[in-house]
Amino acid sequence: MSAMTSVAPPGHGRRGYPLLAAGPPFLAAVVIAAVSAAVWSRLPERVATRLSGGEPDGFAHPAVLVGMAIAVPAIWAGVSAWLARTATLSARALYAVSLSSTVALGYLFTALLLANAAADRAADVRFPLWHLAVAAGGALLAAALAPVLPSREPAPGGPGSDTSPRTSTLGLRPGERVVWQRTVHSWPLTGLQAALVVSAVFTAVSGSGPGAWGALLATAVLLSLMTRVRVNAGTAGLFIRPALLGVPRLGVPLERIRSVEVRHTSPLKDLGGWGYRISAGRRGFAVRSGEALWVRQTNDKWFVVVVDDAHTAAALLGDLLARRAGRKG
Repeated sequence: MSAMTSVAPPGHGRRGYPLLAAGPPFLAAVVIAAVSAAVWSRLPERVATRLSGGEPDGFAHPAVLVGMAIAVPAIWAGVSAWLARTATLSARALYAVSLSSTVALGYLFTALLLANAAADRAADVRFPLWHLAVAAGGALLAAALAPVLPSREPAPGGPGSDTSPRTSTLGLRPGERVVWQRTVHSWPLTGLQAALVVSAVFTAVSGSGPGAWGALLATAVLLSLMTRVRVNAGTAGLFIRPALLGVPRLGVPLERIRSVEVRHTSPLKDLGGWGYRISAGRRGFAVRSGEALWVRQTNDKWFVVVVDDAHTAAALLGDLLARRAGRKG
């Protein structure tokens, strides 16, 4: 009635070092903090924080601009370190994203601070559009350095390192009830969610209408559906639900499960993207690459969830399916 299989994951490229990935954005935060301290006394009482066509159309207290300029690269430093340690991104891709985004954002924030310091009033600030071209060019040059930075082999026990067979049963005794639960937590989405909330606060403080900061907060709330998700397997079947809101609850009842497999899964390749996904013949949830439960339903469609300890959940569901089949027999 059920089939448990462990499919060995494909080979992975070399990984990046957390310190090298987090170093550029962290250094950018330090440089921006130093520049802010140097020009603080010359900043007007209200600084330009938003510009249109090179001229200011949004203003705030200097602390808002300085805080945002330091917080953004600092948060990105933490996210980059986490990605280097836990994600399956190649070293080249990770370094390229870290370097390019750091150079672009670091330059733009620093240039905006200096432009405000050079003006007597926030309304007099000018920010020519060539700054954007300089930021884009710097980002491309920085990304070109990625291939020459050192990388490392995946750590033992990480994705792709364990190809040994796993047990396909938990040995449930008659009448025994077991519930398996794990939580899928995405730190990059948590960082993005925090950045959205901070941006919403800064946007509201700078005098923007409720439409702007309301949209940022609404996006942060929507992200909570994917930031932390609980996965449950047991006599009811396999179900997932957001840990914070509790709804929606998605999954497959046990009576609709035909078989269960464990496969190494890439969100983009296997599901078409990250988060809750629906594609031809399958639906599921993934915020990272790794081992995933592939539940084949009685209609031959698949329900896929990338989660830690997927083999144990698969073994439990297999035992429950075998018990159910025995009762029918």
